[in-house]
Parts: sequence; structure tokens; C-alpha cells
Amino acid sequence: MPSIQMEIRERDAGGRICRLTVKGRKLITPLFLPVYNPGKPIITPREFREEFKLEAMMTNAYIIYRRDEARYSAVSEGIHRFLGFDGIIFTDSGAYQMFRGKLEVSQEEIIRFQESIGSDVGVMLDVPSRHEGRREVYESVIVTARRAREWYNIRKGDGIIWEGAIQGGGYPDLVELSCRYMSRYPFDIYAVGVPPRLWKEYKFMEIASQGVVVVRSLPAGRLRHAFGIGHPMAIPLLVAVGYDIFDSASYALYAEDDRYMTEYGTKKLDRLKYLPCSCPVCRSVSIEELKSMDRDGRVKLLAKHNLYVILREVELVKQAIHEGRLWELVAVRARSHPMLLEAMYGILRRYGRYYEKLDPITKRSALLYTGCEVKLRPDYRRAIKRLESRLGTSIAPRALRLIWPFGQHESPVEIFRFDERNYGDLETVRILADYQFGYGVGVKLFPDNCVVEKSRRTGRIRRVWLEGELLATVRPRDGFLLLQLPAAMKLTYAIPGRRYKVRLISSYSVEERVAMGGDVLGWHILEADPLIVPGEVTVILNNKGRVLAVGEALLSGIEMSEIRRGIAVRVRDFIGRRRYAQPC
Repeated sequence: MPSIQMEIRERDAGGRICRLTVKGRKLITPLFLPVYNPGKPIITPREFREEFKLEAMMTNAYIIYRRDEARYSAVSEGIHRFLGFDGIIFTDSGAYQMFRGKLEVSQEEIIRFQESIGSDVGVMLDVPSRHEGRREVYESVIVTARRAREWYNIRKGDGIIWEGAIQGGGYPDLVELSCRYMSRYPFDIYAVGVPPRLWKEYKFMEIASQGVVVVRSLPAGRLRHAFGIGHPMAIPLLVAVGYDIFDSASYALYAEDDRYMTEYGTKKLDRLKYLPCSCPVCRSVSIEELKSMDRDGRVKLLAKHNLYVILREVELVKQAIHEGRLWELVAVRARSHPMLLEAMYGILRRYGRYYEKLDPITKRSALLYTGCEVKLRPDYRRAIKRLESRLGTSIAPRALRLIWPFGQHESPVEIFRFDERNYGDLETVRILADYQFGYGVGVKLFPDNCVVEKSRRTGRIRRVWLEGELLATVRPRDGFLLLQLPAAMKLTYAIPGRRYKVRLISSYSVEERVAMGGDVLGWHILEADPLIVPGEVTVILNNKGRVLAVGEALLSGIEMSEIRRGIAVRVRDFIGRRRYAQPC
């Protein structure tokens, strides 16, 4: 059975940039799939590919199936030729059509049809709930789980990648139950059915909470797809929660109702005096010309504009993840709607502790104050907790002005309090070590006879030596200590157990690769400290507990045991061939 190859490249908050390989083609998440309705070809798949440069799209297999001529053409030509799109095609089973009437197709029929037309990614036929009463939602969870077992028995072993559907609506316990049932089956993607009622009533808190439960309950190595979400103002929050894929026909549906999308809301065309956008559509026509067009032409241009806005927001989210500013983008977008702002605060309050395990320990950008929600952010709360638990104070030593976020923040109000003491160089290094690794570790790593090297140009601490041997460097951009192998070995004794450690599988080739400086891949790992967060110093041990290398975690500890592809730990220092060949 084919599978998606997924590699996490970058991350921030609960969001992640993943490189996917689907049947030899590359995709990058977060990914938006415009849904194409063959019965209403407002923007054609060819335009998706040529004008919008899209690598993937989604269409409805049921709509094609129920029309005899279209069904025959799709089977005989294949879905790619039928639609005129040579990228990745996702096909929905049509379960959503149950909201509009009876679905006249069985699961076996729609699965066989998706296989026969050559879909790249297909969706099982789930049973969404209609009216959102608890009993009905529970029944949809149970029946969808039975459908998953049926899918497992009737699908073929190759040719198509499958998505399983998660039900549960606005009931977190039922969402968790659905995840427990559905995770028994080998789906590569789990599609979450977001109830239409929640979206229509702007219940962003319920929508986001549903996503949090899904992220916590499903394997980290699987992709999460938010069905039917396609408004730019909600995408940053849902990516921060942990969704990877979105799909929607909103770009076209809104256009048919003369609605103009922006990243801060939707406007009726007759209320616009200007076109507040610089996309190709808005640069080519004036508001007066757009309003005076015939309906078909106006809908076409509005749909294109709406799609441009959605895709631009997805790219902004990717850049925010790269810079470590996703929470800031969420805060800005949340202020476009009171219910969205309430959802952001609710997620940070209820689930901030969980995201402390995923959010990187340091960011490329300074911590920017966007409002009082900053003190609820996982990265800020984690810093304060470490200050109190590891240094035993709520007032930060001035020595911490070297380290992120204490020394890299931009705020018009006081979010950190510092003492007025002047610390010596070695004392400063020890405080940094205590903050990073735990109370008392600094003295064990850096004894009194250590030499602290400072930059001649800036006067800042750069390296720490012991009897001519380099123990650590201080990274200039964030002030974190990067341990060399001698200090890493000291750390293993200073902190017993598996804290800050990764143990490799029993394999001579894997051990030798890492001992010679090769990065640790996901499948190399036998076990990992579940408290490791991305960006932390990580000591790499062989199966017998011997230190082979030290590096920087790119994944969280809870992900390392589940994500098999891609780099889990980037190695910085290693024992080398000669020392590896020596007996323990």
C-alpha cells in the first residue's frame, strides 16, 4: 500500500512545515486544496496549475460518479486527464452531500470508483452527523468506525493513498473516541469533519478545540486535514493548533454571493469603495468596473481574487513558522473577529501546557509583544516556569539577558523583571546552564578552572574551555549554550535517567554513522526523552548507553518515537572513528 513520505522541516507553536512526497511528487504543508466542482467550473483545474502554480487540488468523486457521461470519461481517461490537471488530485467520497439529501452510493462503489479513476489521495465514505445532537454525533462516530473497518477489508493494496475521517463535532470526548477507533487503521491522513454549524455560527473555539484533541490523540507522524476550512483569517490559528491540510470551495461560493475575501474578514462587494488588495485581479480592474460586469465575469474575477487571498495567507503562515512568529500572526488575525480572539485566548489558557512540549525553545525572531495574550503563550510561560523552578526566583538574573526570550524581546511594557547584580563570566555561564538544564548543573559542567573566552569586538561570551578542551559555545543569536562532546558526557552524569537523551537502535551501521557526525534520523531512534522540545541540546547514546554525539533536537521528544523520516537530531559534535572503535 503506498504511503506519503513526510518529513518535518521547520516548526513553530503547533504548526509545522512538512515536505511530503506523494507518488514521486513534492508538496509542502501547510497546504490548501481548492475544491473544484465539475458541475460549476468557475476556475478550471488548468488555471489552478498554470495561473496559480498549484501542485494539488481536490474534487468530489461522488459528483463525477453520479453523472453517467462524466463517470465514463473519468474511468476511461483517468482523473488527471479528465480534469486537465497533472498535479496531485485528492478526491472526496461525497459524504458531505448527505447534508443535502440521500447519498445514492455505497462505500464499496465509491472506493472502487476512486481507485478506477486513478486518484492520488482518496477519502473513505464516512457518516457525518446532521444536526449535532450528542446522541447523533456519537452514532456518527460509531458508524464511521465501522466504515473504516469495512474500508480496510475492501480497499486494494496499492495505487491510492487514503484519508480516514474523524467525527465528534463539538464534543471533545467523542472526538477523542473517534481518534482512538480510527487510529487502528493504516490511514496516512486523518480528515477532521468540522461541523458546518460551528463555522456558520463562528464557533472558532469549538473548531480549534476539536483540532487540539485530534493533534493530541492521533500519531504525530500522520497528517491532519481540516475538511471544509478555507477562510484566511482562521487558517493561522488552526495551523498553530496543528492542522497541516485545508480544503474548501469557499473561494467560489463566496464569489457567487458577491463576497470579497480579505485576511481580516469578508466584505460584500456593494459595500466596497476600493479594492484593498494587490493581487493580479485587483490590479487589473477598478471597483467600478468590477461592479458593472456581467455576473459570470464578476464571479470569475471574485473567485480568483478570493483564491489569491487564501494562498497568500498560507504563504504568510509558512514564513511565520520559519521566523518563529506564528503566535504573533495568530494574535494579529484574531483581532479581526471577537469570536476568533476568544478562541485564541481559550486555546492558550486551556492547552498552553501541551504546546510547551512542541513549541521550539528558541526562535529566529525576538519575542514581540502583541497584547496581554503574550503572557499566555507557551514559549513565554515555559521561560517563566524554568526561571522559577530551575533558578528559584521570579526575578531574572541579569545574566539571562543573553538568552532567548529574556534578551530578545520587544515590548512597551515590562514582561520580565531583572535584578541589578553584576555577574562574573563563569557565573553567567553557570546560570545559563542552570536555566537550560536544571538547578545545579552549571557547576557540574563548568568547574572553577574553566576559561571563558569573550569576543574582542563585542565583549560578549563566546566559548568556554577546560584545560584546552572546548566545552561549549554561546550561540550569538539567542544566547543558548551549545555543548561540545566533553560537556555532553558531563551532562549524562549530572542528570541521570533519560533526560536530554536519545538512545539509538542496536545497529552497527547507524551507530557508526552518528559517531562519524551523521545526523540522527527518525528511524534511528529506539527511545527518546519525551520532555525534549525542538531546539534543545540532545545527547545521543548507543543502545548500551555510550555517548556517541551531541546535537540539537529538530523534533519534540514525543514526536521522535513516531516520525520515522527526516532528521530528528542535528549532530554538532561526535566522538569520531578512532574513539568509536575503542571499547567502552
